[in-house]
Amino acid sequence: MSARSGAGCAVVRSGLVHAAPGHRGGGDVVICQGVVRDTCVHGPVPVDADGLLVAPGLVDIHVHGAAGHDFTEPEPAAWHAVLDTHLAVGTTTVLATLASTSPARTAAALATAATLLSGPEAHPTLAGVHLEGPCLAHGQRGAHDPDHLRTPGQLLAELTPLPKGLRMMTLAPELPGADALTTYLTTAGVRVSAGHSAATAQDLARARRLGLSHLAHLWSGQSALTRPALHRVPGLLEASLASDTVTGEVIADGHHLPAALLTIALRCLGPDRLCLVSDATAGMGLPPGSTFRTGASRGQVHDGYAATTDHTSLCGSVTPLATGVARMQEMTGAAVEDVLTMATATPARAAGLYPRKGSLLPGADGDVVLLDADLNVRQVILAGHPLTATAAEPLR
Repeated sequence: MSARSGAGCAVVRSGLVHAAPGHRGGGDVVICQGVVRDTCVHGPVPVDADGLLVAPGLVDIHVHGAAGHDFTEPEPAAWHAVLDTHLAVGTTTVLATLASTSPARTAAALATAATLLSGPEAHPTLAGVHLEGPCLAHGQRGAHDPDHLRTPGQLLAELTPLPKGLRMMTLAPELPGADALTTYLTTAGVRVSAGHSAATAQDLARARRLGLSHLAHLWSGQSALTRPALHRVPGLLEASLASDTVTGEVIADGHHLPAALLTIALRCLGPDRLCLVSDATAGMGLPPGSTFRTGASRGQVHDGYAATTDHTSLCGSVTPLATGVARMQEMTGAAVEDVLTMATATPARAAGLYPRKGSLLPGADGDVVLLDADLNVRQVILAGHPLTATAAEPLR
């Protein structure tokens, strides 16, 4: 299947509809000229959803690549390949996530994003850019190349004026100069996320006052509890779980976090603040043994996961968001409605896209996935266009 431009008309019939949190029941979903409406008079294409669950298209706000390509590549064709690969398995909204790399390569990728957000080369699933780095704590950098970490002051200069399409940035809020960068970004409407950070609870609280609203992949690149003397001092992890306001992410690929930690995250944040993300890299779709690049780092595909070539850190994932949806439900026993919320409405809210994305409420974009009882994606509809799968197998 491939992305379709323009707006289509369709009516999805006889499914159990998860339109939005708290909006679940039977009935048709009518899409008219690419938008969910009450009725359509333009001859909508009927789509049979009998026995299937109807949900908004999946929203992935943390995804680096797929099919051997990384979003730090400047070629539009590489971006289209990544976006089409994720669309084929149900992800209809993407924040293209750029890992730490050189200023020139970052600038070139941001320029590509601006091209693909509008104009003749635009891709309908691209909703903006998520910069993951390069303002990260050295000791919590994970797979990020240490040679390409930069200070908040350096990045503030690089991002002035603000590039078109920048929607989210993950940084370490304890770094000198992070306050000024956070204020600059949040004032401009960019979501700021804490991640790859050795922040204390006080650092997080200060950043929250400046507008930070999100937490990157819980347990991955987060400082944790210490006991420097008699008393225990919470790290960013504990402060994240104790927060009652921020949204946060988990990678439910079956390798980053065991079931117990996924369950803790869900109990602490709840489905309205916990986002499922893929953190998928260029290794997604490549056979074991393949090597790939994410940002300035190199990774290698193993059996169901990826690691840096020196095998010192996981290097993103090799699975799409749809796989994380099914595994989150299987590993935690969470209600299906809650799992779908974590992959649709909640990440859309975190990125400032809800309810146009992440819902099937009237006025939302007509992006739909049909899932079977095991939460396998069986059909994708993009802006009212049913996309045909190339095989009868589940789209995972």
